[in-house]
Amino acid sequence: MSSLSKRVKTFDAFPKVDPQHQVRSERGGLSTLLTYFFGLLILWVEVGGFIGGYVDRQFEVDRVVRSDLSINVDMIVAMPCEFIHTNVEDITRDRFLAGETLNFEGIHFFIPQNFKINNPNDFHETPDLDEVMQESLRAEFRQGGQRINEGAPACHIFGSIPVNQVKGDFRITGKGFGYSDRLHVPLAALNFTHVIQEFSYGEFFPFLNNPLDATGKVTEEKLQAYIYNAQVVPTLYEKLGLEVDTNQYSLTENHHVIKLDEISNRPQGVPGIYFRYEFEPIKLTIREKRIPFFQFVARLGTICGGLLVAAGYLFKLYEKLLVLLFGRKYAERGKEKKDGGILNQGILKMTDE
Repeated sequence: MSSLSKRVKTFDAFPKVDPQHQVRSERGGLSTLLTYFFGLLILWVEVGGFIGGYVDRQFEVDRVVRSDLSINVDMIVAMPCEFIHTNVEDITRDRFLAGETLNFEGIHFFIPQNFKINNPNDFHETPDLDEVMQESLRAEFRQGGQRINEGAPACHIFGSIPVNQVKGDFRITGKGFGYSDRLHVPLAALNFTHVIQEFSYGEFFPFLNNPLDATGKVTEEKLQAYIYNAQVVPTLYEKLGLEVDTNQYSLTENHHVIKLDEISNRPQGVPGIYFRYEFEPIKLTIREKRIPFFQFVARLGTICGGLLVAAGYLFKLYEKLLVLLFGRKYAERGKEKKDGGILNQGILKMTDE
């Protein structure tokens, strides 16, 4: 057994210091405790990071063009449903009669609590991965194309509109403005004051926050035009094998009052609410990842080795500073050498004799 231990010692990459060269001190003990403390702290942080993983964000070219995308709408316009015309037109000149898929319910206009009214909607943060996973509950509107109590003072418009994944706009205007219709709404009856509960693209996740959610505009102008320009980015969230494929968008606004021609007494434009959208050719992927186990172990070993080397250099630097500032006697105070070595043993024998 002794021969085996000797052979193993020959391969020891870190030979131990002989006892006669070891020194004990209060400062050395304190530095050792601090080194152990920071080592355990780093170990706790690294293990926690390995178990919890990290969030990786990658942009890539979106190679999928969807033809079954939908616009999800839930809003109230302060005008009777019988006066409202809705339509969707994209860059390919395809038109979707949104009135055939949306629901129109006549109600009295009101502004819900905590809605942002007449505020610029130019700020939006990408939701966190955990937030999306908690709130990603899919839903669908139960009915489509329903019209109820159209003569009420205000109109509740809700539902989903199928569109192509190309540039286009969704328009809410008065009948007879911009389109030929049997009914032409009088100018005095126009009112595009509105509140938006939900406006999103793609699958309907009612609990995810979007820039236009819980917002609204109030105006007394009859020929008001509200224009919302959205840059839509397809976004994929992935965690523990679960995927949420959705879309997020940034928003800019342009609102103005259309002038009235003094000669013909007709507006020089079409008042209404316009939601213009354009899909970016890139896709954002947000997923939770973990580093491989062996890479984690190698990383721990590297960090611990670096910590010990750094602690040793810092302690030596501290000792040298003490010698320079207060002298060698002060620096040597409190040190205790371990017993060992030929000289120490010889001194002990002489004292015994």
